[in-house]
Amino acid sequence: MEPVEMPINGYQLEAPDEVIKQITVVEGTAGAQKMERYLDEHMIFVAPELVSQSSSDYQTLYHCYLIELRREFEYDIPVQDIVLAVRTKFDVDDPSLAFDLEIHRGSMGVHIKYGGVVPFASEQVLLCQRFQVSIFRLLLDHNLNKLDDVLNAFGLRSDLPVFDYLLLPSRGSLQKPFSIDWKCIRSVSRDDLTNCSSPNCSGRRVQTKDCLICLCMLENCLLYTPHNKRLYCTTGILYDLNGNSPLKLKDGGSITYKQYFKKKAIELRFEEEPLLNGRHIFPVQNHLHGCKQKAREPNDSSVELPPELCSVIMSPISVSTFYSFSFIPSIMHRIESLLIASNLRKIHADHSTQNVITPTFKVLEAITTRECQEKYDLDSLETLGDSFLKYAASQQLFSLHPNHQEGLLSVEREKIISNAALCKLGCEKKLMGFIRTDPFDPKTWIIPGDYSRNYEIAEEFLYPSRKVYTRGRRKIKRRVVADVVEALIGAFLSSGGEVAAIHFMNWIGIKVEFTNIPYERNFPLHPMICVNIPYLESLLKYSFHDASLLVESLTHGSYMRPEFPRCYQRLEFLGDAVLDYLITRHLYEKYPGLSPGLLTDLRSASVNNDCYAQSAVKAGLHKHILHLSEKLDRQIVNTVNNFDKLSEESTYGWESETIFPKVLGDIIESLAGAILVDSGYNKDIVFECIRPLLEPLITPETMRLHPGRELNELCQKKHFSKKEPVVSFENGVQCITIEVEANGVIYKHTIPASRKKGEQLASKYILKSMKGRISQ
Repeated sequence: MEPVEMPINGYQLEAPDEVIKQITVVEGTAGAQKMERYLDEHMIFVAPELVSQSSSDYQTLYHCYLIELRREFEYDIPVQDIVLAVRTKFDVDDPSLAFDLEIHRGSMGVHIKYGGVVPFASEQVLLCQRFQVSIFRLLLDHNLNKLDDVLNAFGLRSDLPVFDYLLLPSRGSLQKPFSIDWKCIRSVSRDDLTNCSSPNCSGRRVQTKDCLICLCMLENCLLYTPHNKRLYCTTGILYDLNGNSPLKLKDGGSITYKQYFKKKAIELRFEEEPLLNGRHIFPVQNHLHGCKQKAREPNDSSVELPPELCSVIMSPISVSTFYSFSFIPSIMHRIESLLIASNLRKIHADHSTQNVITPTFKVLEAITTRECQEKYDLDSLETLGDSFLKYAASQQLFSLHPNHQEGLLSVEREKIISNAALCKLGCEKKLMGFIRTDPFDPKTWIIPGDYSRNYEIAEEFLYPSRKVYTRGRRKIKRRVVADVVEALIGAFLSSGGEVAAIHFMNWIGIKVEFTNIPYERNFPLHPMICVNIPYLESLLKYSFHDASLLVESLTHGSYMRPEFPRCYQRLEFLGDAVLDYLITRHLYEKYPGLSPGLLTDLRSASVNNDCYAQSAVKAGLHKHILHLSEKLDRQIVNTVNNFDKLSEESTYGWESETIFPKVLGDIIESLAGAILVDSGYNKDIVFECIRPLLEPLITPETMRLHPGRELNELCQKKHFSKKEPVVSFENGVQCITIEVEANGVIYKHTIPASRKKGEQLASKYILKSMKGRISQ
């Protein structure tokens, strides 16, 4: 990499020159890392189990799976099972092959079961491909002319890698789960329309648009009516209705069917023939729950059709077959996604000595972004993985660099956990190709065997023993790749524990080891001289082996003396990370059914300086801080005097309007760091000691949205105009201004505070004003 000229940020530090020199050098290195060029266009991986080159063999072996559909709602059209036949057996853990589809009427369960190997002759394969291309093109396009164009291109790409699997109607039962309905499949061949094979055939023949045909062939078939260019599935023959029967009109009157069609310039010549009961074929939609597109309900109305106006396209084929096949694109999209996740899991397993198997669905969750608009996404796992990564890096740096100051440790940690660093590692492992970034669109689904659309599939060897296929390219932001790395850490952590997570981190390139190095430093004074050790140990319900750690955790930087070698900042650095991880893990495990995004909100509301500061004041810890700053003393006294005025409700998360001195929150973190080190890095002990100070913990019921987020969502929903926050200085004090224009009214508030706190409080004041005016 070419040298990059980096501006060095200025610091005002009261520290030895060598420490300042170290920080500026490392900061410059970290900045150079962020400026490395990132190419955001990446390949899209395709599961190799669904791709192959067409075989010229007389017979091909297929692994067959039964797709069982079990709906949980009432509907007059039954569903039927479907056979999926693939050339390569799936290597996916069984629980992952069961999921739900969301239909506008309710939920439908999908269960996929392996049934064994079935040989297909070459002519059978071609017939099956022609059948599935026909049925899916008709479902997707509702256009017979387009189908003819597609079938003209049938079988033109035999020498290239293509999607190669079969989707077939089943006559399955528990005894014969893979009894393929060949009679239905042969319906695609129009040559057989004049030959009725029904055992109950009456021998009666009727005139259709094209020819005389046995009436039995019209009971379950697909029809095309040229006069209105519509497609219909028949559900039976209406023996009690013919062209001379009365047809009720919308105005309450009635005319005969013959008269109705005559008004449309259509003369019925065989009015004595029974009418056919037809239904519109079904739309293909995205049935993967969570997509925000408005679902189009199928047209459930029936129509009476004179046979002489109908062309038979496929027979016999039931309306149930079309209904069931309309769900297949969504089902196959989920299967393709699971197979991609399974391939990623296997690639990691090839390089891991662990026997713990992370469920395929966990990996799929970790590589699915919110933009996919599905029932799950990476958000919760990313939050969990982020907290563990931060803790693991912090503990390692704290142990390996006993003489580094907090500022230098933070810079070193950023080099490990920054988006730039994680994205670089993810790209080196080619994670970008596995990431799912777009909602499923049935119109873009590739029908296996349909070569009318131009698409290219190419081989890609990720490792000598692992091959995938690629199809096209798409852009992925650096942040998304970093989020996926963190989500995968969360996936391995949640299913296999910390050891599994560290194994994955080492594989991805984050070399972390939990080394328990003794924390040695010179502390000449007896700890009892400095703080009330017995009282604090009683408060924390923990007895220190090295009480000087307790003293260090309460020592502010202004109290630095020769006999006090360190302030609390190193322990705060470690405690901040361990508390973040422990609280996030607690929330993830206690509320496993949280919707994506809610865990992030709970974590943000729980892990912040305000929560910790309020806990410190409630416990009286402010009385034990060692400092020599008059300004800090005034801030603490003012905070404590106002603290009693706060309502119990305002002590949750970011509800508090009080600006707390940072030191109050810091000492909760530094105490956690002190206990962690003293206990030999026993995180459970840390949580047992610190949790009582933080009670009551925030729950999904007590949590409220951050005012900044609530204001943003309100502005988006109501189309209000919100300006970017403005930072200004008045008499040397930083101020934050938020401004919103709503219905011609300007709402503006300025508050002296840090940017983070200022945005919170200013947003809260504006929300209060807006809600008051809107409610009037």
